[in-house]
Amino acid sequence: MADGGLRARQKEKRKQAIMVAAARLFQAQGFNAASMEDIAQAAELSVGTVYNYFKSKAEIGLAIYQADRDLVQAATSQIIDNPPADPVDAICRMMETDFETEIGYLDRAVWSSLFGASFTDQSSLSSAFVSDELMRVDQFRKLLQVLCRAGKIDVNADIDAAAEMLGALNLWYFMRWLAGLRSGEGNAQSGILDAEAKATLRRHVAQLMRGLVV
Repeated sequence: MADGGLRARQKEKRKQAIMVAAARLFQAQGFNAASMEDIAQAAELSVGTVYNYFKSKAEIGLAIYQADRDLVQAATSQIIDNPPADPVDAICRMMETDFETEIGYLDRAVWSSLFGASFTDQSSLSSAFVSDELMRVDQFRKLLQVLCRAGKIDVNADIDAAAEMLGALNLWYFMRWLAGLRSGEGNAQSGILDAEAKATLRRHVAQLMRGLVV
C-alpha cells in the first residue's frame, strides 16, 4: 500500500514537471514552436516518458486549462457560499477573484499562446476554452440565485440572461488585457484589473444590474 502511494506521488510529480516545462516553453516560444522533444528536455525526462503522460501538446495545454479552471471554480465557489450583501460588490468580487486566481507556475503570458492555439486546429483546446467560459457563466448563475434567495435581486429577474451577460463581460475584460499583451502594450506581470479597470468594472456591473437589484 505504501509503495502504491509513493508511485502515485512520483507519477503526479512527473506530470506536474511536464506541465510546468510546457507552460514555460509555450510562453517563451509559442505553442506551435514548442515540440514534445523540447518539453521532455526542459522537464528532464525522456520523450517516451512524456508521451506516457500526454499524447500531444494539445493534451498538455488541456491539462493546464483544466488545472486553472479547477482553481478558479474553487475560489469563486467560496464567494457563492458567502457573498457580500451588496449584489454589485458580490459580482465584482467574483470577477476580481477569477482574474487574480492562477496556478503558481504559470505566468499570465502563457494564456496568449494557449488562447491563440485554441483557435487553430487544436480541437481539444478549443473545447476546453468553451467549457471554461460555460463554467464561469454557471458560477455567475449560482451567485445570482443565492442573491435572489437572500432578497437582494428581484425574484422575477431573468437569472440565466443576467449570468450570460456577466460571463460575456468577464470575457471582455480578459480579451482586452490579452489584446494589450499581444500588441506589446500590456504587461504580463501586472494584474488583469488595475485600479482604473476595477472602477470601470464596477460601473459596468452596476449598469448591467439595474432593474435586477431590489
